[in-house]
Amino acid sequence: MNVYQINSENAKSVARLMHRIKPEWWPAFEDAYGQLTDIDQTIKTVGWYMGENSEQPKGWILCRELVGYRALELECSGFDDNGACKLEHKLGDLFQIAEQYAKNKGYLTFRSGISSIGFNIHGKPILSIPDAIISLTCERIDYKWYLAQGFRVIGIQPNAYENGFHLIMLGKDLS
Repeated sequence: MNVYQINSENAKSVARLMHRIKPEWWPAFEDAYGQLTDIDQTIKTVGWYMGENSEQPKGWILCRELVGYRALELECSGFDDNGACKLEHKLGDLFQIAEQYAKNKGYLTFRSGISSIGFNIHGKPILSIPDAIISLTCERIDYKWYLAQGFRVIGIQPNAYENGFHLIMLGKDLS
C-alpha cells in the first residue's frame, strides 16, 4: 500500500470511507467531511474573562472544545494579582462557568494541565508513568486547588517542555 496526505482534493474519498465503516461516529458523509476539512467542527475555542467592568479585564480562561472527545480543555489562563500573573486558583468563578458550559454541551470531561515545577518528579527522568503518578507529590497551591475542585491526575507527558520538565495532565469527570 501507498501513503497519501489528506488534502482538499482527496478528502471526500476519505470521508466516504469514514462514514461507510463507522457510521455511528459519522452518521452522515458531511460529518466526516467536516471533520477532515473544517477544524471548527472538531476543535472550537471558547473563553471568559472577569473584571470590575468589561473594559478592564482582570483575569481570563481560554478553552478548547474537543468535540469528538466530548471534553473541554483549558488552553491558557491568568489573573492579574497586583501585577503578578496568578493561575487557576484565582479564577474559580471562571472555572465554574466553563464547567457549566461544558455540561450544557454534553461534554463528559474538563481537562487541564500544569507544569511539573514543584513536583517531586521535576527535573527527573520518567521511567514509568504509572509509578510516577502513584508517587506524585507537590505542595503548590494551584495543584491543591485543582484537587479540591474534583480534578485528578490522568496522565503525565514526560519532557513536554524540555528534558525533565514534564506536564501533569488533570481531568474532572462531568458526567
